[in-house]
Amino acid sequence: MTFKERRLTDAELAGYQTETETVQSPMNDNRRVRALIRQQSDPKTGYPRLLRNLETYRNISFSQVVVDRIPIQLMCNQTRLQSLTSETFEKLASLKKQDCFLCHLDIGQRGVSIMDDQFLVLTNPGITFPGDLTIAATVHQPQLIAGHFSEMIRVARSLTDFSIFFNGALAGASSPHLHFQAGFKNMLIGEIQIQSLLADEKVGSARLKTIIQQPEIDVFSIENYLRTSYLITSMNEQKIESFFKHFLNAFAMVSRQIVGNPNVPDFGSYIDSLKMTESEPRMNLMLKFDPNSEKYLLAIFPKRFNRPSCYFRNDNQKLVLGMAIKEALGNVITGNQKDLNRLIEHPEMIAEAYRDTSITEEMACDLNDRLITYSGESHD
Repeated sequence: MTFKERRLTDAELAGYQTETETVQSPMNDNRRVRALIRQQSDPKTGYPRLLRNLETYRNISFSQVVVDRIPIQLMCNQTRLQSLTSETFEKLASLKKQDCFLCHLDIGQRGVSIMDDQFLVLTNPGITFPGDLTIAATVHQPQLIAGHFSEMIRVARSLTDFSIFFNGALAGASSPHLHFQAGFKNMLIGEIQIQSLLADEKVGSARLKTIIQQPEIDVFSIENYLRTSYLITSMNEQKIESFFKHFLNAFAMVSRQIVGNPNVPDFGSYIDSLKMTESEPRMNLMLKFDPNSEKYLLAIFPKRFNRPSCYFRNDNQKLVLGMAIKEALGNVITGNQKDLNRLIEHPEMIAEAYRDTSITEEMACDLNDRLITYSGESHD
């Protein structure tokens, strides 16, 4: 089926709106997407793989641990196993010729078109929390944020009930097809912690450090937070976009230091699944827009890679972890109970996984020095 045939119309979604929603006018993307989630989760009309995974999800295991005074949410979640073990951007990927699963959608998978048919919003069968979404470009193009951050801003402003996520090609993405992810706001433990820090509340030993403070934009790093993290707040779309371009340029320069690390691809190597040389730095992003305050919040997690050293150990010592945006936001996901138990018993392994995949302190210092040169002007 074509993308057009996979789109659900407003008429098809009408029966999946709540009574409160039906009296609201006009129809908007938030309401369409909420109705989509209900339609795809309907046992009679829904998406079969999502329905099976929702049944599996009922039995997943949660546990919270404190790692270096920072609370981390652990989850044993079989529905995420395909993403955890994805080799799309790894060396063996070139040996496996597979159809793009965002060009050739699964049986029963349907979506909602947004932004003049630029993106199709789909329910994500790999469930961190029910209501998770994949927002796929309707035309196949590489999984790169350069040139597409303005689209991420538009998505965040359109889907104000949701946090919008992006995983870079070697930072946890499982498809080479341009896509964002989304989930209902403040479901992830890291989202709550970020809100607390911005409200000047304590989160263990973590604290905000001001990097840039200008009339229309504030940039902070989070210290003592297991992983290098930056927060950007602004009411001005052009300002947050121009800073992000500055960040991309600065981090690309710093990323040249990612060479010669065991099991970590050198920065700038050829990426077979994208059919191109790596051109942008590795990162995880979260962006959300608050319609009440009219403010954007961007969180950036600069990375060296998404695979920690424990992933490459022998069978007895191996832990299957992929440190992408959900992990950056404090939800560390495993695919089996044995790995979950080991992480509960040895929280130092979680700290190690963050250290292995985040940029080093030296790289962060270099990046900070470059970021403070931001003048507030556009960097086209």
